[in-house]
Amino acid sequence: MNASSKDWQGESVTALAGLAVEAMPAMELIYLDALAVHLMGPDAPVAPYSIEHGTAVVSLLLRAAADSAAIEAPVEPGDEDAVAVPARTAVVAGAHRFAERGGHGVHQLVTRLIGAVVGELERLKETPDAQVASLFHYGLLALASGPQNQASAETAESLQATFRLWDRRIGDGFVPAWRLVSAE
Repeated sequence: MNASSKDWQGESVTALAGLAVEAMPAMELIYLDALAVHLMGPDAPVAPYSIEHGTAVVSLLLRAAADSAAIEAPVEPGDEDAVAVPARTAVVAGAHRFAERGGHGVHQLVTRLIGAVVGELERLKETPDAQVASLFHYGLLALASGPQNQASAETAESLQATFRLWDRRIGDGFVPAWRLVSAE
């Protein structure tokens, strides 16, 4: 990547500032899909984990925030989505608070999250599926916490319920539109 450090920070600020509750299902699915490919695919990272591994995961989170506005809602919201409302609202509010701080806010988010990512990768090194679940939770919780690093138990529980909702949908056969292969 030839972009300077300031460029990716500016893009991240724009993505976080533009994140909307309506785009959260897309952001969640993009992030979850990217985590699964990264951690369970053929090029999955292996222990010992480092800052570079943490940086890769944080990049997936920021890319999901940036790409979410361009993706149509992946599913029609239903009653089961009510469990995700507190998390989605908190993630958007936290993302906006980080964005208000500009590059400093993005830097704060990244430095806070990298250590947690590396720790979770190492702690769960024998179970890539648990790594995916944990990093989905930690990534979105870091956003929801905002620059003040404050999140409620309700937000944390809602994030776990949101993961279970996506896990159930995918287990029932849901496939993201970008994973569908044309029969032509």
